[in-house]
Amino acid sequence: MALLQNKGIQNEQYSVGKMTALLFRIVLLFSVSPLVYAESPVLLPDTLQMTGPAIAYQPREYVPTDEASVLSDEQIIADLQLLAGVGFRSLVTYSATDEMAKIPGIARKEGFDETIIMGIWDPFSSDEWRNAVKNAPFVDGYCIGNEGLGIRYTPQELAVKMEELRRLTGKPVTTSEPIDSYISGHHKEWLLKHSDWLFPIAHPYWANYEDPAKGVAWVVAYHDLLVVLANRQVMLKEVGHPTVFPVGFNENRQTEFFQLLDSHRISFFFFEAFDQPWKGNTVEERRVEAYWGIFRADGTPKKVVPWITKNEMSRE
Repeated sequence: MALLQNKGIQNEQYSVGKMTALLFRIVLLFSVSPLVYAESPVLLPDTLQMTGPAIAYQPREYVPTDEASVLSDEQIIADLQLLAGVGFRSLVTYSATDEMAKIPGIARKEGFDETIIMGIWDPFSSDEWRNAVKNAPFVDGYCIGNEGLGIRYTPQELAVKMEELRRLTGKPVTTSEPIDSYISGHHKEWLLKHSDWLFPIAHPYWANYEDPAKGVAWVVAYHDLLVVLANRQVMLKEVGHPTVFPVGFNENRQTEFFQLLDSHRISFFFFEAFDQPWKGNTVEERRVEAYWGIFRADGTPKKVVPWITKNEMSRE
């Protein structure tokens, strides 16, 4: 969630970002017909609220691709206490496996008293489904799937699962895809029609924006257009700026990115809590995914963390 505007942002950078966002938004408006989104079914009421910062959380010492990896309650508690100490009160998870299903209940005990969104990675997993329904008392909504529409599941399959989960829990349900998919993607009408709220992923890195100001302008342009066209709540599930790799991305730029984004007062989840080294063990061009955390893999804070804490304390 947006924090208080950091007064240290230079006016020149802010003006450039605003102008770039305005120009980009105008281009998008002329390329998309609002009639595409004019009719949507009546979905569950919008009840998600965040007043403090929110975090996308994957446990620090857990490797989901390694069957031998074990996730203990103690590990989760240590992670969440660290994040709560920074000021986070809302979070989103990515899976409802037996290990990950522990997170919402523990989070409530550790001070996460605002919005908790539980992720379901595999809509067809009976274990994830059972765990998700059991966690209904602890969560405010569900996100089924993550960048898998038309790849790991069809729109028809996902629509059935989303409606079933609404019926079983009475909670709002959505899915998550890259933000441009909601504007110009093959499934754009489907996403607008079936989501109780919009939960897009917005990473300027993948749109080839290295400069923080231009990256923020890109994010804000898409966000603001969705707000106008969708007529429902928009929360950014993932938005962030990598550090360490490749050259040109570092902790100073990550801090600048979040400071600029915060000045626009939009709802977003910081991506992500911790660096995830296992994500860098894939193809070369995806190595950057290991370095998106606001904390390093060993749990030490990057430069953006003191700023988050300072602004959260000022807000209170």
